[in-house]
Amino acid sequence: MSPTRIQRRRTKGWSAPLDAEDRKPTYVGRGTPFGNPWAVTRTTIGTGWAVQWAGHANQHKPSGVNDSIPANDQRDAHALAVEMYGTWVHAHPALLDRIRRDLVGRDLMCWCAEPLPCHVDTLLTLANPKEAS
Repeated sequence: MSPTRIQRRRTKGWSAPLDAEDRKPTYVGRGTPFGNPWAVTRTTIGTGWAVQWAGHANQHKPSGVNDSIPANDQRDAHALAVEMYGTWVHAHPALLDRIRRDLVGRDLMCWCAEPLPCHVDTLLTLANPKEAS
């Protein structure tokens, strides 16, 4: 069975589903080495949605990138954040190696709502390239 993306929830009594090997999914949200440093944010101007850098001290912001990049709507903002994450990961070979080593075969969990694009989709593809083809 292919590894899957799981939406983390705060619902009382919810617990993450176990995979076929009785393992909990790996949380890969912001604050972990695999978190997306590009955050989808609400704005008070324009379309109401943007993407901005939210990386922590160990994550280096690419030069020449605006602080806030406007998007057409929430879905487009998520898609842009995922695209920027993919580019950012490929610019960090040590992180790419760690993804392929530590996340292979694992279900991955993040807070993004399931119908929206999420960096977990990128991680699943990078960690499990044979599953993606």
